[in-house]
Amino acid sequence: MRMGNWNLLRCLVLVSAIAAIAVTPAPAVAKDYVIGVADVIAVSVLDNRELDAVATVNPGGKIALPLVGEVQASGLTAAELTQRLTDEYAKKVKSPVVTVSLREVNSYRFYFVGKVAKPGMYASRSEVTLLQAISIAGGILDGADLAQAYVARGKDRVPVDFVRLMRQGDLTQNITLNADDTIVLPDNPQHVIYVMGEVKLPGMLPFVKERNWTATKAVAAVGGFTQFAGKGRSYIIREDGGRKLMIPIDFNDLMKNPEAGKDVPLSAGDILVVPQSLF
Repeated sequence: MRMGNWNLLRCLVLVSAIAAIAVTPAPAVAKDYVIGVADVIAVSVLDNRELDAVATVNPGGKIALPLVGEVQASGLTAAELTQRLTDEYAKKVKSPVVTVSLREVNSYRFYFVGKVAKPGMYASRSEVTLLQAISIAGGILDGADLAQAYVARGKDRVPVDFVRLMRQGDLTQNITLNADDTIVLPDNPQHVIYVMGEVKLPGMLPFVKERNWTATKAVAAVGGFTQFAGKGRSYIIREDGGRKLMIPIDFNDLMKNPEAGKDVPLSAGDILVVPQSLF
């Protein structure tokens, strides 16, 4: 290879390397991604370089641009914002051709509630799928009821079959999450016990065999009785082979004779009910 050609090749390689370093790839987002507060938007108007701008969506949901001032961006997709800006610039520029691109995603958050290793809020600089989100949250814990799990989007539930996704590997259920989606993974009812009625903190308790749950331990764990508790009329609802059994409990008797060995052991899925006193 001649020296001139070799120098030309080196120059081309160097230019390519510099270009690769200089260009920051746009975040990977779907076409219907909804822009939010703190996202960074790049706007250009063909043949009007003085109007090109990079703007951050302010807390009010707007971006400030040359010539047109503040324009609402939050709540719109890139395509919708492009149309809105085209309409605005058309008042100032003849036949504007506007391009909108997303430089940074800073408003994309999702939430986990229930049986994952690390429930809470997560932020991402790009959209994530449901499986990616589950991995970020540390995975699903034993005892999660996949049949009852769902994704909450605003006031709606997104139709996702977690059983098919997690147990059968059906990737058609691996949806892309929207900003502010909440993934809910409830306890399997066979891995908890419920304490209901006249107790201070009614709700469910995780069933762990090592705890050796009994009726009195469960009541203590939820803060004890209220002043209106009908302690002598309490009962346990237990499912046994498809049948529902009702097991009566007299807490008055148990508290008078704590050493009598009459405390009732609880099983997974039991519902302990403390009714209101009749007088």
